[in-house]
Amino acid sequence: MAPENTQLPATMLMARLFHLSNTLPNDGDDRRDDGFNFEIAPSLQVDHDKLTIGEVIGAGNDSIVHKGLYEDCPVAVKIMLPEKTENASPERKKRFQKEVYLMSKIQHKNIVKFIGASVEPSMMMITELVEGGSLQKNLRSMYPTTMDLEQSLGFALDISQAMEYLHENGIIHRDLKPGNLLLTGDKMHLKLADFGIARDDACDEMTSEAGTYRYMAPELLSKDPLPKGAKIRYDQKVDVYSFAIVLWSLITNQIPFKGLHNMAAAFATVNNVRPSVEELPQYVVPLLQSCWAEDPKLRPKFKEITQKLWELRDECVLLKRETRLARLAEIEMEVDKYNESNNVGAGDKEEDSDSSSSEEEEEHQSVGSWVEHISKHDGDHGTVTVKPATEGGLQAQSTPSPDSDSDSDSGDGKPKKKSRLKRFFNCFLSCFTMPAASKKKHGGDD
Repeated sequence: MAPENTQLPATMLMARLFHLSNTLPNDGDDRRDDGFNFEIAPSLQVDHDKLTIGEVIGAGNDSIVHKGLYEDCPVAVKIMLPEKTENASPERKKRFQKEVYLMSKIQHKNIVKFIGASVEPSMMMITELVEGGSLQKNLRSMYPTTMDLEQSLGFALDISQAMEYLHENGIIHRDLKPGNLLLTGDKMHLKLADFGIARDDACDEMTSEAGTYRYMAPELLSKDPLPKGAKIRYDQKVDVYSFAIVLWSLITNQIPFKGLHNMAAAFATVNNVRPSVEELPQYVVPLLQSCWAEDPKLRPKFKEITQKLWELRDECVLLKRETRLARLAEIEMEVDKYNESNNVGAGDKEEDSDSSSSEEEEEHQSVGSWVEHISKHDGDHGTVTVKPATEGGLQAQSTPSPDSDSDSDSGDGKPKKKSRLKRFFNCFLSCFTMPAASKKKHGGDD
């Protein structure tokens, strides 16, 4: 019997390549004497005796990420390729040292926390373990469903505040994308990771085409071919452009320039083509368009973006409240129409406290019939759910509108009692109150 044809998961394949790299020849070049000396302070280096490396949880082009333990605390262990430091080129060693240096300076609630590093026998970086997975993986798992807009704006605030902090400290990330954004265990916040190509912005010229094509700013690309390693001028605004594309992906749950190869996506970017905004909420569009403007000088700073995102999030909350209140008003009108069409509550007889159980059963059936009627007319709104309970009551998830519970006059001077159904509905609404617009900022204080 022929063996079953199976495909290895990407992480397992990368792990095998990772270990295979140890056996690759050095082409006669003994890099142990390449002249490069690490200058990583001992205080930033970990004690190997306290480190345990576990399963592979991720892989990139130049590293493998393992789950591990350091001093009995869960950590992520990023091991640079090749596995043995002696087989790494001086350029790779220099890049690792720069990443360690940048990460050791950073302390922010929305950026993965640096714990320590090691240079022998492997170049390793130890960080906190963020267990919610990447944003890219989470969006893919829920496709084609889109994320709640309020949650999307909350995540955008996490990113913006992290980037604001980095820029204030003179750091350009240069690879902002969903794959480098990690969700916390409760899936409520994001943390920025992977500073492999991040750098200080003190230099006037930097390497071109650094990052991921679909999220790269046009000034990082060139219509005309550049020599390998050529230097061009750009600044922190390249991160602002990438942020705009990430925000678009957050809201739409779509891959930017879907259907195009990487180079075709880069060509579209250089020619000022941007993802479609036709189906986006209109109050979000101006921010997106300003952030991905072709001219970097026209893009806002992250401090401005953060402030604008707070405003957009407040507006989103208000619009959701107005939608719920409007729907509740529609439901109340349907209740009145149902009462009129079925003569519920007709007559001026006062209720007897000793009414028979048969009357109560009849009234319960009337309530159940009304609930079924409302449910049939509420399928397209998605904001109010009213269902019969198992024991004769009601289960509800809604936000009420203000309503009076006073009795009305019958017109002949005699007070006319409302139907049980009408009074029950008003009582049901009074059990819930619409909270005031929350001014608490996303994430609170750590």
